[in-house]
Amino acid sequence: MKIENFVRIIDGKLSTKPPIDAFGSICFEPSRVLHGDLFIDTTASREMIHQALEKGAYAVVTILPFVNEDEECAWIEVSTMEQTLIKVLRYTITQKSLDVLLLSPVQEAFFEMIQLAPKTFKRLKGDLISMTKTILMAKEEDSFFLNDERLAAKIAPMAERIKTSLHVKPYLIAKGLFLSSFIYKERFYAEQKIPSLFVEALLALLDFCDSHHIAYTLDHLNFCEHFYPYYVSHNLNKKEFGTSDKVLIFEPNFELLPLLCTYLFSSSKSLQALLCLPENLHYNFPFEGECIWFKTPQDLLIQLKTKTFTYALIVASKEFFEPLLQKETTTQHASLF
Repeated sequence: MKIENFVRIIDGKLSTKPPIDAFGSICFEPSRVLHGDLFIDTTASREMIHQALEKGAYAVVTILPFVNEDEECAWIEVSTMEQTLIKVLRYTITQKSLDVLLLSPVQEAFFEMIQLAPKTFKRLKGDLISMTKTILMAKEEDSFFLNDERLAAKIAPMAERIKTSLHVKPYLIAKGLFLSSFIYKERFYAEQKIPSLFVEALLALLDFCDSHHIAYTLDHLNFCEHFYPYYVSHNLNKKEFGTSDKVLIFEPNFELLPLLCTYLFSSSKSLQALLCLPENLHYNFPFEGECIWFKTPQDLLIQLKTKTFTYALIVASKEFFEPLLQKETTTQHASLF
């Protein structure tokens, strides 16, 4: 790409007058820079920039000013790296004619789970750097999906939004908090691993898949990352589903909490519930149970061992806790009978 064009796309300032006028690929790691590449310095590190230049980078994008550096490189200064990456994403999505779907967080998790390989749509996840790498590597007319509404408006304003509700309410039977039976396309799905709260959003997603000929299967439908139940013993050892009166419920998306808390307490007025938040988070919605804050997963588990509860709704991904929750083993004693 022409350096002049790229500077205009990202609204940068070219601080040098390089003898070259174009670059090859865009790279984020100095170790992967090839001769003729453009290096995007996401860490504001002159050391990283020097490494990239030594590897043969023709151009550098950074928030740092040009100070006695290589006069022959194209030093492109930008005001913020976040806005720069957003502009790169928006330009690339348009230039490659990429399709982008906007789903709810719950639909996003289920869509990744139920799509049949080879998957038509790929999940756009991670931080802005990860997303930019993914989009830069995409082929023409590839398809992606994400749940971040604010980001989608900036990088893909023409993204198609998937509905989360149906014109006709679905036939639904809830079994406790975590299992549901429902009908879709005249087929009855019995006691599926999905909270009743999420069923309508799932069915709206299935309706979209059917109307767009996207292959999927519900044969292995499982709990998604949202409102994920983890049954534990009183010592917080992992137990099989439904075999304990204590459940840790993991929710990585803080914005879903008001809805989930309402759902939790609507199931029973007598339950003992805890809301567990990382110490930097605070809530401003009604919660009828006790709230505790934690610094680390280990810290929270220590606190939970001293609490009496039925459900502990934890604002975190279960992956951070799973290594700490050992599976409970039972020893069978020999019997004479």
